[in-house]
Amino acid sequence: MSLSLLLLTDIHDRIRYVDKLVKHLHDTRISIDAVIIAGDLTYFRGVKHAIKILEEFAVKLDKPVYFVPGNCDDPKLLDIDEIEEYKIYNIHGRKRIFKNYMIYGIGGSNFTPFNTLIEWSEEEIEKFVNMVINVDSKQLIMVTHIPIYGVMDNINGENVGSHVLRKFLDEHGALLWVTGHLHEYSGYKIINETIIVNPGPFMRGYYSIARINNSTVNVWINNFLKPK
Repeated sequence: MSLSLLLLTDIHDRIRYVDKLVKHLHDTRISIDAVIIAGDLTYFRGVKHAIKILEEFAVKLDKPVYFVPGNCDDPKLLDIDEIEEYKIYNIHGRKRIFKNYMIYGIGGSNFTPFNTLIEWSEEEIEKFVNMVINVDSKQLIMVTHIPIYGVMDNINGENVGSHVLRKFLDEHGALLWVTGHLHEYSGYKIINETIIVNPGPFMRGYYSIARINNSTVNVWINNFLKPK
């Protein structure tokens, strides 16, 4: 089973960039099967604005959109299950099957010094990850706005990612794991056969393509504002 995914994170209201992304994908002949958004659609704006952004991606790209809210999004977004008309699916705490793969997400962030809109304790994060503890790692696509402890999470010399997510990575893993939240990173790491991707902030033009062929994943990072 082959699959091509467009990975995005940290949109932060840059709805005007959607057309630029669509043109870039067309010009570079990149085809996709679905879109994954790892949170922060908005910058502390309401749920209606977040939905407008999701619909813009769904309509302009004409593909299913799977998303988690970020810590800067309205908590009401957590309760939006799906918008079937546009094939928009919330994956926070929800398991979705797409082309024989399971996509599962955790939105918000672990605790920050800034008291943002959606934050979880490590105990709460553990409850979320336990929902997929029995899923075959080779079929699992994890999406967490929260970074993993020790993986693209160092800010000013301090690792700020979740210890619970690191334990899940080490003991269970996933085929592909998409994170966001930290605008300082854009790249991917391979740990214990799990490919972990932070596409980089869409608000600065970053995106990633993940091509999956059975249990093999290839990842590219690019920027539609300054393409390579």
